[in-house]
Amino acid sequence: MIQRIQTVYLIAIIVLTSVMFSGSLLSLKQPNPTNGIDEYDLNIFYFKVTEVQKSMVGGHETQTSILKSQTIQYGLIAIAALLIGLTLSIIFSYKNREKQMKLTRLNFLVMAMLYSAVFAKAINYIPGFEFGKLMPYSTLGVMLMIFNLYLNFRVLRLIKKDDDLVKSADRIR
Repeated sequence: MIQRIQTVYLIAIIVLTSVMFSGSLLSLKQPNPTNGIDEYDLNIFYFKVTEVQKSMVGGHETQTSILKSQTIQYGLIAIAALLIGLTLSIIFSYKNREKQMKLTRLNFLVMAMLYSAVFAKAINYIPGFEFGKLMPYSTLGVMLMIFNLYLNFRVLRLIKKDDDLVKSADRIR
């Protein structure tokens, strides 16, 4: 089980999905009408809106951050938990490669559902959302999503390769 490289890739998918719970996947700053800046942070666990007000006090510029709202994303948490559970079931069904390939394809579907839900929430919750306005560290969150898809693709290819190897060995006997 663990000696196969696809198991390491599957564990990496679980770790990267867990990282997406804590880090800021999508972050955006926009000016608001009250001469401040609204910061929008979205990850799998929460969506947070913070207002940053700049003011001059005694010749020094000060910033005050006021948390406007923070909502827990129960739907995203459920989909991410499904993704982690499905990935664990792929790891532990190593004896049945056909089932493993089906579960890996299903894992693609769940990943696509999670990432499309993240972007749909961003488009719905953030006014004037555009990819060009994202903060530079948000590209790391988007790259994590793409890398998870790539790892899942590699897992599918390696399981298929193992299956072909076993089938060719059976033909030789």
